[in-house]
Amino acid sequence: MSCRPTTAESLDGLRRLQQSAAARGDLCLSLLLAGVDFYVRAGRDFELLESMRRNAEELRDAIENTPTAEDLKRLYETE
Repeated sequence: MSCRPTTAESLDGLRRLQQSAAARGDLCLSLLLAGVDFYVRAGRDFELLESMRRNAEELRDAIENTPTAEDLKRLYETE
């Protein structure tokens, strides 16, 4: 079972809950919620990096064989 916030609103709610706990003086709960917030945000960043890595591997052949701007300029400026 996966229990991770997926929206910006849920992440903001988690941050507000953590700040509220700190304001009430419950530092242990505040620290726990800050750790959860960090874990969730780091996990989202890791997922994004993995997605970018997969896309880079899939597009490598197409990108490596693409002519440069100078190659295209020479091609179209020749008579």
